[in-house]
Amino acid sequence: MLKKDNSPSASNSDENMQLLLNAASTVSLVSELNQNNRAAICKTAKVVHVQRNDQLQPEAANRWMMFLVEGSLQLFNGKEEVGSITANSKEAQQPLFLDKTAYTMAKTSAVAKVVKFGREQLSILSSEQQKNAIHVVDIHTTELDNIILDDMISTIQSNKMQLATYSESARKILMKVNGLNGAQELVDVILTDPGLTAHLLKVSNQTDSGSPDSTHSIRGVITRLGIDDTKLNMIELLKNNTIVPASEIIAARYKRYIQRTSLSSSIANVLAGSVPHLKAEQATLVAMMADIGELLVITHANKFADKFEDTAALSTTVENLRPVMNGWVLANWDFPADYIEASNIARDWYRNHTGDITYSDLVTASLLVIQSQLPEAVHSSIPAADNLLLARRMEQAGIDLRSPASIFQQATSNIASAEQTLKAA
Repeated sequence: MLKKDNSPSASNSDENMQLLLNAASTVSLVSELNQNNRAAICKTAKVVHVQRNDQLQPEAANRWMMFLVEGSLQLFNGKEEVGSITANSKEAQQPLFLDKTAYTMAKTSAVAKVVKFGREQLSILSSEQQKNAIHVVDIHTTELDNIILDDMISTIQSNKMQLATYSESARKILMKVNGLNGAQELVDVILTDPGLTAHLLKVSNQTDSGSPDSTHSIRGVITRLGIDDTKLNMIELLKNNTIVPASEIIAARYKRYIQRTSLSSSIANVLAGSVPHLKAEQATLVAMMADIGELLVITHANKFADKFEDTAALSTTVENLRPVMNGWVLANWDFPADYIEASNIARDWYRNHTGDITYSDLVTASLLVIQSQLPEAVHSSIPAADNLLLARRMEQAGIDLRSPASIFQQATSNIASAEQTLKAA
């Protein structure tokens, strides 16, 4: 039988509180909280005293994250011993039962201590911290980058940020919008254009910021605004946020951005179907918004098109400014933490992929699939999936990133179907 301090740590001994605070500052995920939030989560945390031959099982792992802080544990998959964990080791910094397929039980032949932090409270504190944080990105900019950056900052500060739809796309949508019948046709057409999608999400949020679906579903946007008002907003947005490419260099980069974003969002949608705890519609939007800063950069670069003498110059500016502008756009328009996280880490290919698959993981996977099927003509920093931890995590969910052709085929089929809706409407 496990002996545990069932009351919150605030009523426990000073020794328990110090143990919890020490753990909170070192273990995975909890240590990412600031000092005040670590103190807050420790108030509801618990200390578990594991006696000789006691067993720990993952039945409470959905509610609690458990970490070994003293002693050691033997790990079992059924009756077979598959490993061990010792306190203060690298493995002990990760939550117990993080990988539910690796082992099903832990026990000790001597005494040990485990601390438990609430998952839901951690999620709430992390979201609030991320929302209020100042995210610093160190980038080296050129003189041309600074011209574009100053222009973007000016529009953001004056609340006039523009995520443009280019004239060719806007013309096609405007010709068809009044003939669209039903919510699904509207959804399909809206999702062909990232700028239009982002602006409509913002309009919807301003209409009813209290809805949890406001930035997770275009169908939710249509439900909130109504079909007629959605069409009116589409027409107004396209008329006010449409620009003509000032050079072939700008036009080519925009088309490349649209192709990648369309594929990424469609692939993420397909992959989400294999991950029960993630929603396909939200995966679509998270992937579509992950590089939204690039659209802002291209929109403003169009004003200074004469300064970009070749494709390489524009690519350098986009690559330099995209990381910081991704988060800036999403935070400025109050997108949830999942969106901001994906925009910040999706291209961190070698990050430590542990725990449940996230929307950020789906975005990373979609970029890997795209690179495998449509490799960039110039040298790319995107690695092959074979040696990445993410590929192994995805494989446990039944997703084989080492054989991406079928994923790509399904995603492109979905894109073709949506494009057909626009042509036929």
